[in-house]
Amino acid sequence: MRRNNRYFNNSIIAALIVLTGAVCVRAQSFKPVRQLTSNNIVALAGGGDTLWMATERGFNYRTSTGVEGGWLGFEVNDLKYRFRGLGFGGGAAVALIDKDTRSDSIGFWQFSHNNGSQRQKIFKFPWDVNSDSAKPTGGIVYSNGSFWAPFGHGGLVRYDPADNSVHAIRPADVNELPPQNLVELTGDDVGAKAVLALDINLLDNSITVTAPKTLWRYHPAGKQWESIDTNPVLVDTDNEYVSFDAAFTVRKKDAATLYSFIVTKRDDGSDTALYAFDEVSKQWRVAVNTVRRYFVFPAVNGCIYTLYENNVSVYAGAVSAAQKDSLSEIMKPDDFRKMLSMAGDDPNPNVNDILFLPKTDSSGTLIAATETGLYISESVEPLSNRYDDFKHYRYVRDVGSGEVYALPGIIRGGMDLRYGKCVFVYKLKNDGDVTIRVYDYNMSLVKTVVNGERRRADKSRSTDPVRDVWDGTNGRGKRVWPGVYYFKITSNAGERLFGKVILAK
Repeated sequence: MRRNNRYFNNSIIAALIVLTGAVCVRAQSFKPVRQLTSNNIVALAGGGDTLWMATERGFNYRTSTGVEGGWLGFEVNDLKYRFRGLGFGGGAAVALIDKDTRSDSIGFWQFSHNNGSQRQKIFKFPWDVNSDSAKPTGGIVYSNGSFWAPFGHGGLVRYDPADNSVHAIRPADVNELPPQNLVELTGDDVGAKAVLALDINLLDNSITVTAPKTLWRYHPAGKQWESIDTNPVLVDTDNEYVSFDAAFTVRKKDAATLYSFIVTKRDDGSDTALYAFDEVSKQWRVAVNTVRRYFVFPAVNGCIYTLYENNVSVYAGAVSAAQKDSLSEIMKPDDFRKMLSMAGDDPNPNVNDILFLPKTDSSGTLIAATETGLYISESVEPLSNRYDDFKHYRYVRDVGSGEVYALPGIIRGGMDLRYGKCVFVYKLKNDGDVTIRVYDYNMSLVKTVVNGERRRADKSRSTDPVRDVWDGTNGRGKRVWPGVYYFKITSNAGERLFGKVILAK
């Protein structure tokens, strides 16, 4: 499946477009690069053997014909302030990017794998539509040769790569319009036509469109609208329906189940749960009873990955007729976190996005985008809970011969495990057996981190990111006092490297 199936939380979108000063973007090509643009990876998209990602400083991609052991991409220094969404389809990647950090214009940027070209198309809504209610509300989907993005009161905006044009259409409407020709939504039309989220049903390539008071199914080829539900019947709950939040389809071989987050009202407040739709009875049953709204990433075989406050779980669809509408948690967050921590030197990487690219009806490739790099497991069977080891990809700056430093330079205590240890980064002039020792300000030995282990000189750096690590403890495993500490790296080839690291409270 694709990154398109992720439904954004508005607060996260807002964080990505924090206004800092205006940096104007002209309609020109972004700078090509042959390395990762950043280790903070914001979004994923892809299909087949092609993977795309947006980072805080640009885009990167790989294909089966890509650079061996590396990444191609494009550098956009201020992307973190203007990025709105990423999609892939038809041999092209498309991103939604604000023109700059102050204007009300937005645009599609496209890269075509067929001819290696880049294009941009900027557009805007009229003043009475263009407000916070006409901003991107979800991910980009690909259908019928075009890319589609939800824009709240702006409806669905379609980008046509064939002629680099944009068109807008709202639920139940017949004709597409230029975005600047839309009229303001008022009254009941807000609940029925303000588009919150999109999803592709791969069984018929239709688009599931979520509005607050209506679920729609749109068939792009014939420009036909079909109302799925406007007044949902909720089974096994006394709560009163308030609104739809986001709907998506989970496929299991040749069948598909429609799910939706539905907001309800109870005596002591509001509630949110994930409901499954029965197409025959037209009723909704609780699939996962939760008060939290999490991100959803459909996989294969009726499985989905969920993300909530850096907790990744795996849920499986019905395993028996008695529970046909329910989802069961088959992997808990601690188990997923452990798999990622074993692949890199970050014990709890912050996950921004997840993508599952199917290979068969039961297996595929799983990708996790984090703030500290990309994690890829090439062979995953989520229902069977079988995972190949994750491989950690990240940008690594070349280190000069004889250079050494601690990363980070300050180790912090408390609950933030991401900064609870440092990696000793260094480059040997010759291969050798390395010893790393840490000393206090009196140059008394605190801990021997590595004792006589082989390291190579013919790499960008000689560091072993798993072994050459200090967590602020002494030889007995007890946390030492805050202060300045010194480390010495020696090799049996006669090299000596020195540095310091600060241990904070």
